[in-house]
Amino acid sequence: MARTTTGRLAAALLAAGLVLAGCGGSGGDGGADGPDEITFLNILPMESLGYAAEMVADTNGHFAEHGLDVNFEATQGSAPAIQTLLAGSAEISRIGDIETMVAAGERGAPLVAIGSVVHRGPIRMISAERAPVTEAADFAGKLVGTPSEGGTSSITLDLVAGSAGIPAEDVRRQVVGLSPGVFELVQAGRVDAFIVSLDTAMVLDATRPEAVVYDPNDAISAGSQVYATSAAMLDDPAEKDKLRRYLAAIADATRFITEDEANGFAETMRLIGSAYQVPALADPQVATAALSAYVESYNAGDGPTGISPQRWQATYDEIAGIGQLPAGLDPADWLDGSVAAAEATP
Repeated sequence: MARTTTGRLAAALLAAGLVLAGCGGSGGDGGADGPDEITFLNILPMESLGYAAEMVADTNGHFAEHGLDVNFEATQGSAPAIQTLLAGSAEISRIGDIETMVAAGERGAPLVAIGSVVHRGPIRMISAERAPVTEAADFAGKLVGTPSEGGTSSITLDLVAGSAGIPAEDVRRQVVGLSPGVFELVQAGRVDAFIVSLDTAMVLDATRPEAVVYDPNDAISAGSQVYATSAAMLDDPAEKDKLRRYLAAIADATRFITEDEANGFAETMRLIGSAYQVPALADPQVATAALSAYVESYNAGDGPTGISPQRWQATYDEIAGIGQLPAGLDPADWLDGSVAAAEATP
């Protein structure tokens, strides 16, 4: 897969359908020899507002200001991203707290969470007004569409049900797609609800008034997205410094997006659209709603990119409580707050 500069990104998207972008420029912490390269593994296509912080850090020069030349490399989900991190072929990825804990706690992988930016889980569950799901207890006996068997979405559903005392087996599952068109299955009564990303939920909320959006964050602590790396990267002072600068650039980007909310995210959308083809930008109403939700998520944590140890513990307790992790482990073993804590260091 060829590496491109940001200036060639639009052409690369059209030609290859994959994202592998670079951010150039000297200055920042990169040293006399120019910026330091770092690879970020995106587990979903970059053409999602879920990666707004990354895209703004790129196009608004925050990565360059911190002396970084960032390669965005797509993977087919969390599992290959984790494998690539552990193999030492990339420095950082953003994956779910659930996957991180299961990999580290159940499988013993030397995987460490170092920060977060999406502090509220981006998964949503869609039902219809004819049989709305508005609270965790409503999932009892329901048939819910999931994007795959097992995985984060299914575990999230188990956690939501468990918060209302509903055994996982009392919520039936059926694999369906992720697109807004799956809502027709709900309307036809073939499934009672289905699980989508935040972007898709915003599309349905804006275009289908009969859709009902349920936010799992109302019931559980688990579901946030964390920046993860390998223990080996943290043991290398030079690599740890690059990770610190990456999180500092993300903190700058989230502050920019937050401040731009007062302007209807006009500059944020312009910057992202200058280099990335994000479908949500075609509908300013949907894009504004999604960005507002992400701003709320950016500012719901322990500092711009910090992870609250209390929430981390609560997340482990929830996951262990439904049998997805052994009881009695110390989740602090899989958390290193020193990288995010140093993010403001010049």
